[in-house]
Amino acid sequence: MAYAGALTYAQVNAGFRRSLHVTLAETEGAATSEKEIPIGRYFESGIWRLVRVKLVETSGAAATYAPVFGVATAPTSGTIAYVGGLGAAASQDSTNTGAGWYGYGTSLFWRSVPNTGSDNITTVHLYFVEGWQA
Repeated sequence: MAYAGALTYAQVNAGFRRSLHVTLAETEGAATSEKEIPIGRYFESGIWRLVRVKLVETSGAAATYAPVFGVATAPTSGTIAYVGGLGAAASQDSTNTGAGWYGYGTSLFWRSVPNTGSDNITTVHLYFVEGWQA
């Protein structure tokens, strides 16, 4: 089998502020497996911030994950918006100083980056809020 990533979106409008919970179900994940995540259309202002990342491993050879989230495919140093270090099983990271991006209709690119294997099955939860402040 080849890598597959299925996306689901849950948008919450709490008063004047919108938030978005994106769930990515990955199968056959390897270090270079990548999923495009279009999020810009969910925020009217075009400004949003990643505030929390949770990765849950269902199975696979990986012991740890070092996820990368970028503004371009195959994120490198100039296009990386988030880099995390997460252990296997159920790990989470609150990005208290999380980056903000600007752009309507913009996509972001996610790589879970397991330390080994190409058989990893994970569920990734990404939490965004509208605006620059958490």
